[in-house]
Amino acid sequence: MIGIIAILTARDGHGEPLATALQEAARLVRANEPGCLFYQVTRSRTDPNVFKLLEAYESQEALDAHRTTAHFPVISASLAPHLGSAPQVEFLDALG
Repeated sequence: MIGIIAILTARDGHGEPLATALQEAARLVRANEPGCLFYQVTRSRTDPNVFKLLEAYESQEALDAHRTTAHFPVISASLAPHLGSAPQVEFLDALG
């Protein structure tokens, strides 16, 4: 299993539109990617402009498929206008 923690920070005044876009992204991933085991959008309690995506994929192939879906460019385009900086992404390998 491969885990991902992605941190996305909204531009000032774009927290709500980014939240909406991330919720739609989660809906698309959950509905169309059987290799995605978990995809949860969270929002910081201390900074409402900071969002963290918690993702889990069953294999490298499932993660690769995520990046090549028809909805991936749509998701990227919907997030881009609301981001204040490039997302920070950490990849994790499950142990045990």
